[in-house]
Amino acid sequence: MPRKKADAKFCPMCGSPDVYFASGMPQMWSLWDCRNCGYRGPVIVDDEALASKLAEDWNSGRKA
Repeated sequence: MPRKKADAKFCPMCGSPDVYFASGMPQMWSLWDCRNCGYRGPVIVDDEALASKLAEDWNSGRKA
């Protein structure tokens, strides 16, 4: 089984890895911001396969 990168985080809307803490510092109540799609919320994805699927869906929806 392949090892998962412990620090990889992805946007739950578009699958982009370009996410960061909105408050600048990680805290339990922190919000995440995505520089790609503008998502802002408490949920983050750490599964690269799921992020890839989200990115595929996001990109196909934007082209339509």
